[in-house]
Amino acid sequence: MNPEYSDDFEDKPLPLKLYSEYDDEEDLPIKKRLEALVNGDMSPSQAAIDFDTTITEVTNRRQKEMMKRPDPQALTPEERAQGVNMYDLVPNPRLAIHTIFLSIARLCSAFPPYHPGQNQIVEFLEALRALPRHEVYTGCPSEDPNEPYPTVLLWPLEGNWEAVAELFDYEITSCYPPYRWRNYNSAMARLTCSGLVDCGFLSSLDDILLSSDEYPDLQKRPIDGPNKIGNFMLGAAQWIMWSDECHYVYQQCKKVESVSGLRQMWSMERWREWKHQFAFVAGDERFVQKYREVAERSHRQMLICESEDTAE
Repeated sequence: MNPEYSDDFEDKPLPLKLYSEYDDEEDLPIKKRLEALVNGDMSPSQAAIDFDTTITEVTNRRQKEMMKRPDPQALTPEERAQGVNMYDLVPNPRLAIHTIFLSIARLCSAFPPYHPGQNQIVEFLEALRALPRHEVYTGCPSEDPNEPYPTVLLWPLEGNWEAVAELFDYEITSCYPPYRWRNYNSAMARLTCSGLVDCGFLSSLDDILLSSDEYPDLQKRPIDGPNKIGNFMLGAAQWIMWSDECHYVYQQCKKVESVSGLRQMWSMERWREWKHQFAFVAGDERFVQKYREVAERSHRQMLICESEDTAE
């Protein structure tokens, strides 16, 4: 059995899976800083300032070097002979942004809901968003000398800024139930309802819909079927069992009665089905107690959200 399936990881972090054999001299400083962050050796605000300062300094230096070149648009014959890539010369803040957020996605699967390591990640992104917004250089200068050097704006974190939500989509294939899947959904739910990164289209709530390809036939699969639903429910519940996350989901669902798009998650039709599914699992003895308890808590939280909304 995969050791990560052990209930020992219900309350303690899983292995980080942060480093790769392909890490280079640009990847490693980023990952080491993020490791210090989640271990509590660096504050979220200090990590945000350090990343922002480093990216700004590197892009400024490379932009100055580009403008000193005989032709900033092309490699010299000597560089071409040496196999130099223009990509390695130009200011490229998006590469650092990509590495930061892909590393964060990997870290998100390690920490249980509201674990200090997860809190550090959320607070770090909030600290980045709170920094004064500013532009940094990117790419080659325009061929038109009257055109300003291209820039990218740091750090307007919201929605799918710089397509960072796609990095969570990429990493989700490495997150297996029960606990890595639960942890990943918990982090995505917190980032989504905080307005930092919109990962709603990746929610495991989709997996507990009867229309989902993941939803098993319990008549044909009486043993592993309840376990499969229960494992997905551990992830789905992270969007519902916590007050802030549940209120976010409910407010999004109230905007439309039904949806059909691949990346559309929220609707009142689905809200009602999720509530039915949580109630069903909570009351069915085919599911083990840990699944029933999570389902019952989630169902109760949905009722609370509805009653509070009516009271307002």
